[in-house]
Amino acid sequence: MASFIAPQVFFMYQWLLFDADNTLWDFSAAEAASLQATLRQTDLEWSDQLLGIYREINHEAWSEYERGLFDSQKLRVVRFERLLERFRVAGDPEELSALYRAGLAASDHLMKGARTTLEQLGKHYRLGLVTNGLKEVQRPRLINTGMQDTFEAITISDEIGIAKPEAGFFDHTFAQMGRPDPAEVLVIGDNAIADIGGAKAYGCAAAWIQLPGNTKQPPLPPDYVIGGVADLVKLLGRS
Repeated sequence: MASFIAPQVFFMYQWLLFDADNTLWDFSAAEAASLQATLRQTDLEWSDQLLGIYREINHEAWSEYERGLFDSQKLRVVRFERLLERFRVAGDPEELSALYRAGLAASDHLMKGARTTLEQLGKHYRLGLVTNGLKEVQRPRLINTGMQDTFEAITISDEIGIAKPEAGFFDHTFAQMGRPDPAEVLVIGDNAIADIGGAKAYGCAAAWIQLPGNTKQPPLPPDYVIGGVADLVKLLGRS
């Protein structure tokens, strides 16, 4: 359930910085479709259980990447190495990773209300995109969904070698933005650590999209809790 506060308090914000996956783009839907197509190249039998296991592996791999335990090149492959090992089947993890990423790049799944929300809020705020994503996935999706000109600032961790929640990630973003006061910036995302923890530590306000099943609490309390990106229009009192 969204937590709403009187709209007049939001005139302080000049910038809205959006996470990408499961904030604007429906990564869960794209992930399932791309993984199912990719695993046809293996002896693995598709099932909801297999998808759940892959998601656990993928989540852990991304957490390790965000903690700096390995780089994005390792991230690309390690998920499929671990999946093949888990089920003890043969396969080329690099080839599977390439197929999977190509499927993600071709996807155009958006979260409900994402496009309309950006169109409405773009009339009143400057917009940025901040994502711990892979460049060969995120850049094509911007084009696929016609959003390549929506954001004045775009930071993709794979392109700069630094991931949220590191301060250097936000330093890079704020340099693109002309270095505004962090208090004038609202970060919106679903990841409790990377999005909310990173934003709050940098001095920004944060709106946490708490998706069903997402019970891990941010290390620093978010300013607002919403159920989806479409709630922002009402939250900010803009239409």
